[in-house]
Amino acid sequence: MTTHFTHLHEHEPRTLVDLVDRAIELKRNPPRDAPLAGKSVTLVFLNPSLRTRASMEIAAASLGATPVVLAPGKDAWAMEHLEGVVMDGGAAEHAREAVGVLARYGQVIGLRAFPSAASWEEDCAEPMLTAFRRYSDVPVVNLESATCHPCQALADLMTVKERMEPAGKTFLVTWAPHVKALPMAVPHSAAEIAAAAGMNVTIARPEGYDLAPEAMDRIQSLCAESGASLKVTADAAAAYEGAHVVYAKSWMSLESYGAPPPSDEETRRTWIVDGEKMRKTDNGIFMHCLPVRRNLVVADEVIDSEASVVLDQAENRLHTAKAVLLWLCG
Repeated sequence: MTTHFTHLHEHEPRTLVDLVDRAIELKRNPPRDAPLAGKSVTLVFLNPSLRTRASMEIAAASLGATPVVLAPGKDAWAMEHLEGVVMDGGAAEHAREAVGVLARYGQVIGLRAFPSAASWEEDCAEPMLTAFRRYSDVPVVNLESATCHPCQALADLMTVKERMEPAGKTFLVTWAPHVKALPMAVPHSAAEIAAAAGMNVTIARPEGYDLAPEAMDRIQSLCAESGASLKVTADAAAAYEGAHVVYAKSWMSLESYGAPPPSDEETRRTWIVDGEKMRKTDNGIFMHCLPVRRNLVVADEVIDSEASVVLDQAENRLHTAKAVLLWLCG
């Protein structure tokens, strides 16, 4: 059976921690040879990318593999995923053939496919990612979908482990203001991998901005397994008390799915990560997956401070990408 890396919950917590530990070792001692020489990695991006694309391309190349990057609809044919459809629209190629071809060319296929933000039921099914998994007989890596960003999550845990023993520490995922309706993939994955590492998880969000029930069930189960706690609160300021990690991210509401977040001054003032809130933490570090909108999501005084580890997170995307590719390529 083909092993994919598309959702954290498909792998045991020990497997995820082992991947992070492998990445830490790769960062300390990069391979001197080319363990993936002669192999290739195809990366398909339906949406923009900076860190994910660069880290995966450079990771593959540094291991000796050949990275191939495609953007369907731009430098490759637009792609259809529905079965039985009459393809008389803009898509010239079906995923059945496209993925089948790519699987014959290389050893790993990566896909970034953001949600449409029109229907949570449809987005939660992740139709394009599901199609890639269905039609590929080589490993598929999720480069961010509607519900999960597993590669980012590995880098997040790696960044935490470089600074503290995660078990028993408090990991705060806080909603943040934004100008657009954003996916829940990053907050889902950040909270899930923190729980998998035995951290106490706090999720702070305005009323109506709960994470998806399926994700919350997984996070609750992981916390229960390790004896950690899970707390959900709408008290933005109090949530910071004693936190060791503050992870800021905006996400859309399931109650008004696809609608932009509130933009009133009170909401922005209440939920921005600023120095006053960070001083409530237990010498907490500040994390964000990037890109970040300064002085909307986080104040300059925080992201430019010694507490900020956002560039370390971004760097660690490279090392965790190497660990994933080596694992999937055997």
